[in-house]
Amino acid sequence: MEDDFAALIGDTEVSVELTYQAFSTQGTYSPTTAKRTSTFTNKVIRAFRAPLGIREINQSGGQYQMGDVRYLIAVADVEKPQKNDQIREGTETREVVSSLSDAIGGGSIFHSIVARQLGK
Repeated sequence: MEDDFAALIGDTEVSVELTYQAFSTQGTYSPTTAKRTSTFTNKVIRAFRAPLGIREINQSGGQYQMGDVRYLIAVADVEKPQKNDQIREGTETREVVSSLSDAIGGGSIFHSIVARQLGK
């Protein structure tokens, strides 16, 4: 099953290329810009992408919003997604809202990650 998932996610007709930005450190606060500069470790990977449906958004108890996106990412590509991580796809950057790992056969093959466009 793991080999099948890896082959399918590598298919450029059904998956998207993105940069997974794993949060590393919180930088210092700059009074000039009124922002904190965070550090990320970037990795270019492929994933499946799908917008969340209205039913899932309504049943989430406010956790998800319109415009949120689900990515299926191989565990081999991202070890442990965190809420401070970001996903850059094209010109859009999204922040991880939640993540779950599958449990097929006792081992994980992929993470199901819900991400939201920054600034929303």
